[in-house]
Amino acid sequence: MVNTQSFCETGKGIINIPLYNFNGQNIVYWEDVQRVFTGVKYVKNGNDAVNMMRDSQENLIKPDRIKHCPNVVLEVVLSTTVQYVHVDSPIRSTSNPGFESTVLHELGGLRDQGHTTQEFVKQVLKDAQEIKDRLILVQSKTEAILTQNYELLEYTIPRLFIVLPEESTHWDPKTMFRTKFRLHFICECGEHTEASGSKIPHHLHLANHEGYVVNKPTEFFKKYGPFLMLMLEMIKVGTSIAGHVVPALASLKVVDILDSTQSAINSVTSKVVEGVDYSLNYLEASRALIQKSDGADIDGNVRMSQQDLDTYLAGVEGLEGVDLRQLGSYLSANGSDNLLGNLYRMTTKDGHVKWVCRHHYRAAYQEAHTQKLRDVVKLAEGVFDEQLGSIKACGCSIET
Repeated sequence: MVNTQSFCETGKGIINIPLYNFNGQNIVYWEDVQRVFTGVKYVKNGNDAVNMMRDSQENLIKPDRIKHCPNVVLEVVLSTTVQYVHVDSPIRSTSNPGFESTVLHELGGLRDQGHTTQEFVKQVLKDAQEIKDRLILVQSKTEAILTQNYELLEYTIPRLFIVLPEESTHWDPKTMFRTKFRLHFICECGEHTEASGSKIPHHLHLANHEGYVVNKPTEFFKKYGPFLMLMLEMIKVGTSIAGHVVPALASLKVVDILDSTQSAINSVTSKVVEGVDYSLNYLEASRALIQKSDGADIDGNVRMSQQDLDTYLAGVEGLEGVDLRQLGSYLSANGSDNLLGNLYRMTTKDGHVKWVCRHHYRAAYQEAHTQKLRDVVKLAEGVFDEQLGSIKACGCSIET
């Protein structure tokens, strides 16, 4: 009987992979794991990641391998993939290498129905592949942004945001430059805000705020356009990356008014759904207009080619501190509003900064502990600013 190591992908059955003996020790070659679980990122035993084996000099042993963990089932963690809206989408179908060839072979049976039918199906396949390539590119860039970590001094305002038209409107390229936009920050909740017994969802969502009017839109979109396109695509199609979950818009309940915390996180207004599409159309049309040298009208339904999209998104790796500080110069804030969008700054147990809404802030920092801190600061005749996470007392200032 062949000795094996048991593996299991979340929600699926157990699969056994054969062991090999290396210098008297049972091992599993990583290549075998990758062959069975496409897109595997790592495996873990409970809460502990199983590391690749190293030699006495701490160098990785090649080919990659892991030690046998007897009598346990190792959990497989996959690299995240885009959560597509439709289960039977052609995007997923084209992931089958034989799909295109099978369909094209079957086209031979359509000859009696005319050449037009065959050309139509070929175009569907081409469009499906273009959509797939687009989503793969957006996904890889989005992952780079969401896994980017900032320290406290670099992170003075929220870093994730989108823009939506101020008024609900249908897309019309002839009036696009008369559109007024508002910037909306995104709550960065996730695994780091989940607390035992929490009853609210912990997926990324728009902050409960009216948004900030975008001034100098031409300059603004020139500077932040590629980043905005990624964020809008992320909100539209959904994703799951590094402890962050973004549900696809199509999976959320569309309502007229968000009347509760649960509704605000699990629902979305029709204005947001339409606004995301409008903003994406605006970005693509603006890019197309810049590329045109003859001043002719543009096609309002134009989409970037894969090459143009690669070029447009080439430099997007997230916003540095200086980009975030400059963001305020393009926005109009009302009165005492300090460009935080009703979000609160928190520090994760790993020392990284996240900006989350009040409900997720309180879920992460339990109310009882926060109240104790309020009481202590009050006794010291100080001021505790929960939104900024800072304490001022006796002339000193402390950032939590």
